Amino acid sequence: MINIVKTGITTILATIVLGIYSKTAAQTNFTFDEVQIDQNQVIAMAMPQEYSSYKLMILEQNSNERRCWRESETKLYPIVVEPLLLNFNFAGICEQATDSNDYSIRVNGNDLSRSHRLILENVGDEIKLFSISLTGDKNLIGRTRGISDGIMKIFLEPGWKFTKRSYQEKVLGHFYFSYDSFAAKQDAVEQKIAEIEAQIPDFLELDDNLNRQ
Repeated sequence: MINIVKTGITTILATIVLGIYSKTAAQTNFTFDEVQIDQNQVIAMAMPQEYSSYKLMILEQNSNERRCWRESETKLYPIVVEPLLLNFNFAGICEQATDSNDYSIRVNGNDLSRSHRLILENVGDEIKLFSISLTGDKNLIGRTRGISDGIMKIFLEPGWKFTKRSYQEKVLGHFYFSYDSFAAKQDAVEQKIAEIEAQIPDFLELDDNLNRQ
């Protein structure tokens, strides 16, 4: 009789555990999509912390009612950023992301939040944003183009852009640093063309204009 009771209890516990596992597995196997956002309305920043470390922060401007941040107007790098959203109730106006639960990377349509993490490092007198895989592979995502004591704007590398996570057509608050290999190739070609055009002597452009008259 005791063995029968033990067997029954074991069966019930196994059923409960299996049910919990199945529910957890279903919850963690969500297929997330992404939606495009205005690149001019979002910014990534490197915020100085103690012991020469830096914290990654993202701000998005959702309404034009109040400015969420201000960038230094000088053309010198790095661009220093002043967050303004702390001076008012920014609900519905600004959105901020300040930890790893709020942002991750997405490459060619694949969500890599489970296999990659984001870090900021001081490399060569500028702060660089990297993604690091579980195997230790590093990929450069963005850089500050200099270093200062203030909060610095991060410029994304070619092919990278900001998007947001969505699920069943609902836009979530999670930001992606999204990479598209085709877009990266296009950016590289356009950059090369711009470099070539910048090297054309002014007198050649002048001759070309005179010939057209």
